Amino acid sequence: MKFVTHKSLAISQPPLITPNLFDMAGPQRRDENGFSLIETTIAMLLMLIVALGSASLFSFSIYNNSGGSDRAVSLALAQQAMEALRGATFNGTTTDARLNAGTVVQSGVLRDQRSFTLTRTVTDNSATLKTITITASSQSIVTGWASGVGGTITLISQRSRAD
Repeated sequence: MKFVTHKSLAISQPPLITPNLFDMAGPQRRDENGFSLIETTIAMLLMLIVALGSASLFSFSIYNNSGGSDRAVSLALAQQAMEALRGATFNGTTTDARLNAGTVVQSGVLRDQRSFTLTRTVTDNSATLKTITITASSQSIVTGWASGVGGTITLISQRSRAD
């Protein structure tokens, strides 16, 4: 038997780390590095700060949308009361009792499972002219932009005699 020797070319490659039997990605080079524990912790803290900031925005928007909803219901109540007084009889012979001068306060008016206060004021300007003021406010709003004057709806109208 004869043995033949061949010259082989030596190619320089970076040394490989011994492969791990459980590593499916294959052998790694020594110059590859991952994230350190400190970098990962800082990244998680930054993501937590952003998440908490967006959570406070959701809370703020829910609070303000609730106040806006109460104002919309207050406006609907005031318009309904105003239309009822506009339809009341007011002529030279008959005046509806709802158009008598004075103030009527209705507390505890329920709409959309919330409580409202409706105030109706009728003022006699002359024998032929009345000023009607309707004020509606939510009793559910305690704090915030829609509480107090900000959450009160006031409609003012004048009614003249129909003859």
